[in-house]
Amino acid sequence: MYLDEDIKNFMETLVEEEFSAQSFNKAYDHEYLQDLFCITLNQLKPHYVRNTIDVRINITSTERSDISKKIAIAINEGHRICLLYTSDAADE
Repeated sequence: MYLDEDIKNFMETLVEEEFSAQSFNKAYDHEYLQDLFCITLNQLKPHYVRNTIDVRINITSTERSDISKKIAIAINEGHRICLLYTSDAADE
């Protein structure tokens, strides 16, 4: 039985959507995006679901707004961390 195929971290979906909305794929290379995605997700509380549509229907606008703010903060911090390690690597 493979439960992981049916269960998803809803935060992954929302972070992916935010990356797309901000056109990060045009601004950053693939490796940077992978690092940023992981760092961003590691700052957010996971929200595991079986079906993302159920969450989208049942989430209040206040909850969605709070999550969006947390995602924005996590992305900004992720950029800071990625840039810090990028500049450290360039100094070596």
